[in-house]
Amino acid sequence: MSTLLYTHSKDDLERIVRKVINEIRKTELTSEAVTPEDDRLTQKEAAAFLGVSVTTLIAWVKKGIIPRYQIAQSIFYSKKELLEIARKNKNLVKA
Repeated sequence: MSTLLYTHSKDDLERIVRKVINEIRKTELTSEAVTPEDDRLTQKEAAAFLGVSVTTLIAWVKKGIIPRYQIAQSIFYSKKELLEIARKNKNLVKA
């Protein structure tokens, strides 16, 4: 059995660690299952889920980034759809 020795600069190691952390975050987003009963989120819940303010969430709705639904006076968001959007747009979600 032979021994391998790798040397990296501090910047290289920091970049590698950042990449590993980002990959773990992606896995966390994709591994969360949503049941039909838990799919509906209020505006506040959706904002908290994405780690943004309600104002930002509303702005995303106006820009067509996030879909929302309304029945009578109740506004809600699909957790499943938010997960799909978050998977495709990692920069939207705050860690």
